[in-house]
Amino acid sequence: MTNQLLTSVQSRPSVGHADLPAIAAFYEICDRVDQLDNAPSLENLQRRLDHPPPDGSRQRQLWETAAGQLVGVASLSIDEPTDVLEGWVGVHVHPDFRGDGLEAEILCWAEQQVQAQSARVQRPASLYAGARHNAAYYRDIYETHGYGIVRQFYSMQRSLAEPIAPPQIPEGFQVRPTTAAEAEAWVAMFNESFVDHWHFSPMTLRDREFRLSYPTYQPELDWVAVAPNGNLAGFCGGHIPHEENARKQRNEGSINILGTRRGYRRQGIARALLLHGLHRLHLAGMDIARLGVDSQNPNQAKNLYESVGFQIEKRSLTYQKQL
Repeated sequence: MTNQLLTSVQSRPSVGHADLPAIAAFYEICDRVDQLDNAPSLENLQRRLDHPPPDGSRQRQLWETAAGQLVGVASLSIDEPTDVLEGWVGVHVHPDFRGDGLEAEILCWAEQQVQAQSARVQRPASLYAGARHNAAYYRDIYETHGYGIVRQFYSMQRSLAEPIAPPQIPEGFQVRPTTAAEAEAWVAMFNESFVDHWHFSPMTLRDREFRLSYPTYQPELDWVAVAPNGNLAGFCGGHIPHEENARKQRNEGSINILGTRRGYRRQGIARALLLHGLHRLHLAGMDIARLGVDSQNPNQAKNLYESVGFQIEKRSLTYQKQL
């Protein structure tokens, strides 16, 4: 493909639903070249717009030619300020316009937005971005503009056609679906389980209620382990992306979240919940199970996943730049 000069390219904020069909088509064009299998569908983009998270800000900036062709997109989220203001950016450029400086312009726009918010709240700021470890184009965007790698994550998968061991639930414990009525207790359990993880930010009851009310939430795949005294001791959340599976003609599910509360660890609860989740995905007709894990997970979660048959499929890098 031949790069074109960036003459008369203008930027503007996305106006909402009217822009989404062009944005979805743009992401598909990029993904056909990048082969990263992560282009969001139009339905997915519509849901995100209609159901924004309760905290922080989300915005999308578009770059277009004079003829109206969409050639660049920046997605930016800025978390509510605590000690440090944190932004997360995604940079996408049309394959025919790459390498002419548009990447730097998009990244500069994102940095300016975060810096402006940082000045308003009088707190230091950092901007984060992610890239697949073998995606040289995206890595170069960040590495040539002062971003450094601060974390590595693994995407893992397991065939559900292979035998799945029966879960061994500790004596006196019960595994069952969680309920909306225990959302506050669930939040307390989550925060105690993940407080020692990288980039931990306490979940609020408002956050949990948002997730429970999201259109794609699947209560039948959201389980908890209950201790003999009635305390919530661990949790496992699964998800089946039915629309995505139909669009890509596959049967895949995921384990999105898994944790054990402090005081209940080293009893086999996480393993039992994970195996329970795999059995449920298999019973739902899924062929593959996926999950993600921090390479430096403090509880050696990767070892647990490998012990039940998961293998590393992809590696992703998280970049940071202090502004």
